[in-house]
Amino acid sequence: MLGRLPIATLNVYYLFQKLNSERQLHNLGVNTESAAGEMLTVSKVDSVNTFDAPNTLVPKPVSAKAQYGKLTFKLEPKSVTVIVVDQ
Repeated sequence: MLGRLPIATLNVYYLFQKLNSERQLHNLGVNTESAAGEMLTVSKVDSVNTFDAPNTLVPKPVSAKAQYGKLTFKLEPKSVTVIVVDQ
């Protein structure tokens, strides 16, 4: 393994549609072996953790399909996602 490439992305398209979004990154310039990460998403964009509800906003594991220098992954609405590509 040569290193790790973190990729952060946002899906803020919730204002108009509440759809999942598939993203593809091409020509990463590396031979991609694997990719995985975490996503933060909530049902309401102004949700916060509180003492009464400490698990309103928690990271969820997310995977990406890595093949032939192309990375494919899905983003949920109102989400922040970080995927780490092992190369």
